[in-house]
Parts: sequence; C-alpha cells; structure tokens
Amino acid sequence: MSRIGIISDTHDHLGYVRKAIDLFSENKVTQVIHCGDIVAQFVLKEFNRLMVPLTLVFGNCDGDQQALKKCAQQFGFQCYQEPVTIKLFNRRITVSHQPLTPIPECDFYLHGHTHRQRYEPGKPVVINPGEACGWLSGTASVAVLDLDTGKVDFYEL
Repeated sequence: MSRIGIISDTHDHLGYVRKAIDLFSENKVTQVIHCGDIVAQFVLKEFNRLMVPLTLVFGNCDGDQQALKKCAQQFGFQCYQEPVTIKLFNRRITVSHQPLTPIPECDFYLHGHTHRQRYEPGKPVVINPGEACGWLSGTASVAVLDLDTGKVDFYEL
C-alpha cells in the first residue's frame, strides 16, 4: 500500500502534532511529508514518534533553519529548501511551502502556507492539507494521499 501522510503549518501546536502522528499511524501511511512552517525544534523532535520516514521543506516561519536541519538529521529526517521533487513508489512528488506558479511537472504537487485545504485532481494532483495548527481557520487538518489512486482524504484533528 502506498499511502502518505501530508501535514503543513504546525506552528508549534504540539497537541495537534501528536494527534496527526496518531492518525498517520492508524492510517498505516508509509511516509509523511511536511510542507513547512514547523517553526521550532521541539515540534520536529515530536515527529520522532513516527514509525515511517519524514520528509520536510522549510516554510517562511521556520526561522533557525540550520538548527532545524541539524535536529532533522539527528532523527534521519530528509530536510530541504523549497521546492523539492522526490520520487516515491514510482511517482514524482513536488513539495513546496508557498504555492508555486506555474505548478511544476510532476504527478502530485503538495504545498502549505495558505492554511486552507486544497484539492485539484488532474495532472498533477494539487494538495494542500490545510493548517495543522488550527490558529487561523479554527480547524486543524491533515491529509492522507493514496499514491496509486490519487484519492485524498482530509482529516480534522
């Protein structure tokens, strides 16, 4: 099964981060992608509870990126400047924090920053999981993507 968890804009909200990690475990994801704005190392350390790999890009609120990168390396997380294109299960996935225009060629394009859920089927499938912190919208959310079918499920935390 090739399901991945997608999270963005955690902004130091540990309670929702913990709920997201539990939800990803329940959904048996094989990878988690964070679309930026983790903000602090103590939040990144919480992701060590994941039993699957974590890939992340920096967002505009990730101030001390060197410290975050060092922390990520300690846990074996893959950490990138945006945008980055990775290959998972023979699918090309481009990840950025801020929405890109034009959208790059890939199978799936994931981003954060707007704090609003977004799903646009097509080539590529465009997904924003919404904000995991719930600060702006009042709704904390994440997404789970099936890379085989392109189906996306959004979950409120």
